[in-house]
Formats: sequence, structure tokens, C-alpha cells
Amino acid sequence: MQAIECDAIVHDGCIAVPANIEGRRVRLLVLADDDPVADRKAALRRALEHRDTVPGFVPMTRDEANQR
Repeated sequence: MQAIECDAIVHDGCIAVPANIEGRRVRLLVLADDDPVADRKAALRRALEHRDTVPGFVPMTRDEANQR
């Protein structure tokens, strides 16, 4: 038996597996995160903490964006 590890997101009760095990009999062990909402919030927090900055960049105002 060969161990293959992959990360996947469950969509409509289905999990995508690597193509190289297509047609093979497998034993599946699912380790689910306790709170997926907390994981998404943590990922967003990390992205905001490490975001890129562009010197001299000034974002548009709401009115300028709505005019486009």
C-alpha cells in the first residue's frame, strides 16, 4: 500500500483526489479542520499583514470608482 497525501476542499460532498490513483482501490482517511470559518479568517488576516505596498499609490475615492 502506498501513502499519498493531498489537501482538498469538499464541494457538494465530493473530494478531488490526484489523477494518478484513478481507478485504483483506496482507503480514505479524512482529517477535517475544526472550524473552517476560523481558518479562512486566519488566512485573510495573514494576507492583510503581508500585503504588498506600492510607493505613491493613492486609491480612488468611492465617487471616482463609481464614475467608471
